[in-house]
Amino acid sequence: MPLPAPGPALDKDIAQKYMRHLVTNNAMDDAEQRKAFCEASGIHPKLLYSNPHIHAINKLYGDHSNFERLLDMTLKDYLYYHYYYIHQGYRYGASDLQQRWLGHDLIKTPMDCWIYQELIWETKPDIVLEFGVMFGGASHFYASILDLVGHGEVIGVDITLSKVKEIRNKRISYIEGSSTAEKTREEIFRRCHGKKVLIIADSDHEKTHVLNEALLYHPLVPVGGYYVFEDSLNDVMGYHPVPNEGPKAAAHAFLAQNKSFEADMRFAERYIMTLNPYGFLRRVKP
Repeated sequence: MPLPAPGPALDKDIAQKYMRHLVTNNAMDDAEQRKAFCEASGIHPKLLYSNPHIHAINKLYGDHSNFERLLDMTLKDYLYYHYYYIHQGYRYGASDLQQRWLGHDLIKTPMDCWIYQELIWETKPDIVLEFGVMFGGASHFYASILDLVGHGEVIGVDITLSKVKEIRNKRISYIEGSSTAEKTREEIFRRCHGKKVLIIADSDHEKTHVLNEALLYHPLVPVGGYYVFEDSLNDVMGYHPVPNEGPKAAAHAFLAQNKSFEADMRFAERYIMTLNPYGFLRRVKP
């Protein structure tokens, strides 16, 4: 007869019970709550006060500001926190933390926005071609940078524009339709003919779609210009579309087929806080 599986270590079990006590009672970790917990559970106070997990619990409940806890995070922990609480706060119940640009919800990181202003200034595109529009916040950000540069327009493409809020910049226009549909492709190539184009691909993140999109539209990017595979960090961190392959895998597959582009790793290494570490592809030859 097999032996029963061992339960959690006693110190871990006590810590978990104490955490449940605090959450259930909506209480802070203090001497009064520790005493109440020990009396209710029959656990000797010394087993709680000497618990190796008690410092972490005290740290969690002791700081009234979240800022101190953020400082203790590893970079990877912070990337998870930023992704769910801030980058996509609107989706997970933290709308007050959602990033915004001129009042528009912006599904980008601040560092990536900084990188985009560098790319726009450096390459002076005639058109910023944006695949995946969502609320339109990024469109307004790009248009604001183009205003400062004094040149260029934004063409946003999405399968549906139902979530887009009011367009407040004359440089912005949209095309509704799948980016890989022939009708959409013809319209984009007509409008981009003879223009310098910066492409920022942020639509469906499945590898097959991202790769097909790049194979269709990379001819629009001039030498020295960029095609950005957004959210290549997804593959690394386990975000959507994991467990399927995503933008990073698509970027690697694209580079294996096309020697006219190379990954520009300067931005990831310079700023770290980017969702596109492997996705800034620069055209280096015709």
